[in-house]
Formats: sequence, structure tokens, C-alpha cells
Amino acid sequence: MSAFAGLLLCGSPVPCEVAERFSTALNAPGLESSRHWSAAGLHMTHRLRISAPEDRHDQQPRMQPEHPWVLVFDGYLTNRPEVIQALGLAQIARSWPDSALALEALIRWDAEAPERLLGDFALAAWHSTSQRLLLARDGVGQRPLYYHHSSRLFAFATTPAAILALPEVPWGVDVDRFALNLADLPTDPHSTFHKHVRCLPAGMIATVRDGRLTQRCYWRPERRTELSLPREDDYIEAARELFDRVVLDHLRVEGPVFSALTGGLDSSAVTVTAARQRPGHQVTSLTSLPAASLTPADTPRFYASERPYVERITAQTPGLTPLYFEGPLAHRWDTDWTAMFQSTGVPWRNVMNLAWMGPLRDHLSQQGGRVMLSGSMGNMTLSWDGQGTLPGLLRRGRWLQAMQQANALARHSGLPASRARQIWRNTFAPFVPESIKRLLGRPIAPDTQHLTALAPALWKTPALMEAQQIRRSMLRMPGWQLHQECLRERQTLLESAGLVRALHGIEVRDPTADRRLQEFCLSLPDSLYLHNGVSRRLARLSLEDRLPDEIIRNRRRGMQCPEYMHRLSGLRPWLNERMDQLAGSSLARELLDLDRMKKLLAAWPSDNAHPEYLVVLHRGLHFGQFLLWVERGGHPG
Repeated sequence: MSAFAGLLLCGSPVPCEVAERFSTALNAPGLESSRHWSAAGLHMTHRLRISAPEDRHDQQPRMQPEHPWVLVFDGYLTNRPEVIQALGLAQIARSWPDSALALEALIRWDAEAPERLLGDFALAAWHSTSQRLLLARDGVGQRPLYYHHSSRLFAFATTPAAILALPEVPWGVDVDRFALNLADLPTDPHSTFHKHVRCLPAGMIATVRDGRLTQRCYWRPERRTELSLPREDDYIEAARELFDRVVLDHLRVEGPVFSALTGGLDSSAVTVTAARQRPGHQVTSLTSLPAASLTPADTPRFYASERPYVERITAQTPGLTPLYFEGPLAHRWDTDWTAMFQSTGVPWRNVMNLAWMGPLRDHLSQQGGRVMLSGSMGNMTLSWDGQGTLPGLLRRGRWLQAMQQANALARHSGLPASRARQIWRNTFAPFVPESIKRLLGRPIAPDTQHLTALAPALWKTPALMEAQQIRRSMLRMPGWQLHQECLRERQTLLESAGLVRALHGIEVRDPTADRRLQEFCLSLPDSLYLHNGVSRRLARLSLEDRLPDEIIRNRRRGMQCPEYMHRLSGLRPWLNERMDQLAGSSLARELLDLDRMKKLLAAWPSDNAHPEYLVVLHRGLHFGQFLLWVERGGHPG
């Protein structure tokens, strides 16, 4: 919804130029003019983004003369009726903006208020009587909140760029976070790409008082009990009922309703359910496609074009209007990386996909859209594939059952690998000691280390070695524990969902990430996710009442930007220029495998299937440009 920043100084007034610095640093498409509030040693700036009808009445920073709280809020609440009822508010409260309800919650429940709020939010609130600052994020973590803490000041903002706009905050790269992100390994949820900027983790409440910072966790994804229902059909009906409610709660949209749509289970479930929840109203689906002349052939694991599947979905869904966008060979996010860093303060793991889907998001914004529904977290909730089920059976001594399930999974996979090899890989390989793997001449993490631009020496640093050990241990976890750990790891990555708003001025809402859905899905037995060779079983069963059979039974996944080599070929001269620039960066020489990247540029392939050009060369150059940007203190250079 919004963006905010604030500065708390110890024993000195806030300089008058801070307001302008924050206003400029928070600037992004779709934001209203800045509003400010200041007191002795404290300043807050807020810029509103209107995404729900009630936002039109919002004015922040929000306060009530008779109460000591002053609030800045970025978010969207999904349990408004429950909050209004619990607070005993009058009927008129139904038209209040979410920030007004959050303020009432603070007045009633004080520091426990964030625990009573569901949805996506980040907030900061000052209590003038006790002279304390409260920061909080929702449990799932789709709204980021950053801070800088020193002996003299405490700064906070919804984007690191606003904190870095303060002269007192030094510039520098957090090398461990940079390396772990580039290697797709678990990261510290408190860290950011910036050495002197921290992130408040999801589900956390922080308090600053007398210069002292304390934090506590009030929610995280965890399995508390296993849900036990009499019949399997009862689980399916419960999943449908909850999913309908969750999608409905995300449909409080200002303006037209848009939804990202592919042939996968998750985005199609969100889109079709949204259309069913709005009879008589239009939902516009948005689908990115490869250029028609560049669409590659399908493979046993992937399909290249979403169009046939989307056409089948829209043919049976009243009220759904599809729009298709062929990927352009050039978009501003292919080259204007400095503008991306200045808006968000971070590099992007899949920057090619951002550019490929750029026309889709541009169109939404141009048509007055403010919100795009998404199903990005579905593979962590509704369509969890049952990973860990087979290791879990082995851990419980059910070897025969594990073999039967592994055999059925391999039989139905459609993959070219032999059934025996698939059974070994899915069931027993994770338990083989690393010493035995070395004797067999098998590297511990060949794909991870091969498909990254990270300098080889960094793989032996403590942070990388510990993260690799965590990743290996996850392969041996039983289903419920692995599910829980994957959700926690994804929390750290979700901050990008909030930052993407700065690039296009739209809000992305994901019902599949809903905290209630996470809690429900974590409580289910493994057999609802993987059984008799059928993975993602809960989604396939619960969505039979709304999706075509072709979608329910499809085991392949759609490719994003399958024509990436054609796009990279068109960018080759520009990529060469970026490569030359990195030679002058001490950080790039230290952290990136520049020699390998140069060799890839020099030996350009003639065919179209070379993932190392996408994830080693292109991603490495993007991360390298981020290093240059930091070294220059945020100046374009």
C-alpha cells in the first residue's frame, strides 16, 4: 500500500533536510505526495499508495489527540471483520483504512497488537508517553522493513534506499548475504545486502527505548499438531473452504481486478477462484508468453507456452478475460539496472524474468490497475509436492512402504532417467555420508557450485559451508519438517515481493502465502501431498471442482522466459561493456568468478539451451553492477 521512513536521534534535533531526503528516496510509481510528522528527536515520512477502496480516506502518519501512539503503516489486512469485532468498534469502522484499525489495535493491545492482525503489513509506531518506538512485520513477511542502529541514531524504512539516503549511514556490502543469495543458499533473515542496514525478520516485533533495541518473534511457520479428520474428503472440503475465504479476503481492490495466470495449479487456482468470488464482475488475467517465432519445444519436465492451458481455463470460467503478452527482445529492466538499485536498494536474482514480464506489469499500471493477484507461494502451501515423504518413511523404519511410494513416483514422473536411478535419488541418496560420496567421486553440491558466478574461494568460507550443510540436512528431513523449513527459508526471500512495487507502482497480493493457509497446510499428513506416485496431491484433489482436467493432471511446469538465449544474444554488446566495467571493481574481483564469466562471453553458443549463460553470466553481471553501485555510494557513475 505505502512507503515510509523514520529517524530517531539520541539527544539532538532532527535536521530539517531529513524530510526531503526521505521523500526523494521513497519516490516510486503510484505513490501519493509525502506527509511528515516530527517531534523532539524523531521524524516520520509517509507516502500513500492506494490499493484498496478504504485507502482513499487514509492520512498518515496517523494519530489520535487523546492517545500517545503515532503510526506509519504499510499493509493490507485480511481479518478486518474479526479485528473490528474484537475491538468493539461501530459499524462505521468497516469503511476505515487499514491503518486506522491498526492504530485502534495499538491503543487497545499495545505491543501485542501485531499478533492480532492478519495480512501483509509493516508498521512503525511511536509511544510518546513511554518514549519507545515499536516496529513490526506480519508473520509471512511480504512487506519488508529495514533499520540502521548506532549509538547516535536509529533509522527505519520500507526500503534500504531510504536509510542509505542518510549521510550518517555508511555504504558497504554484506559479503556473506551477497554470496549466499548468489549461490541460492539459506541466509540470515536479519541480514541485507548492505553491511550497515538490517532487516526485521517476518513475524517479529522490535522495540527501541533509550537507545536499546530488543526483538521478539510472535509467529513463524511451524507444525504444532497434525490435523486428524475422519475421511480424506473432509480434508479436501476444508481446504476448499479455507482457500475460498482466503482469496475473497484478498479481493478488496481499488479499481479493476487483475491476476497473473499460467497453466500451473497455483496461479490458475487463485485466478479462477477470484472470478468465482466476483459473479457479474470481470477479472482480467495476465499471461506472459515467449515470442511466437522463438518458442522452443516442450520437454518431459517443462512446457514452453502457457497459451493452450490458459485458453482451456478461460473457456470454462465465466467473467475471466485473458490478455497475453509476448516477451519483448528488449525492456528497460534489461539494461536500466542502476534505476532498479536506486528504487529498491537490492539486486534481483531473476532479473531476466523481471524484464520478460515487464510488459505485463506495465500494461496493468497503464490501465489503472493497482493490484495484481499472484500464486507465487502456492508450491509452499496448497500445491506442496510432498518432498520429504520418502525420507520420512525411511526414518520411521517403513522401508517397504518407502520403496513402493518411490517406485510409483518414478513410474508416473515421465522423466527419461531410469526408474532405479530415480528411486535411488529420491529415497536413499540423501542418507549416504559425504565421505562415501567423495570416494565415489561425486561432488557434494555440483549443480549449486556449477551454476553460480561466485568466486570459487568463497565456497570455503564459514557462512557458505554452514549454509551448504543446512541444505544437505534438509534433504534428509521428514515431510512435515522439510515443509516447515522451506517455508521459513522462503520468508527471507519474500521481501522482494514488497520491493517490486517500486518498479511498476503496483501491489502484488498472494493468497497462497496467507498465514491461515500456511498453518492449515503444515498440519496435514504427508499422504495428502504425495501418495501412489501422485505429487501435489492436495491441490489436484481440492481444485477438481474449478480447474480443467488438463491442468489438474499436468505434471510439467511452465518455463519462464524460455527464449533467454535470444534475448541475451541481442544484449551481447551491452553485456561486454558491463563486463569491462567490473574489471575496475575490487569487490567484483573478490566475490565473482570474472574469468569464467569472460570465457562465457567469448565462447558464445549457437543453440538455445545454456543455463549457465543465464544464471552465471547474466545474473553475475547484474550482481556485479550492484557491487559497482555500492562502491560508488549510490551514484550512477
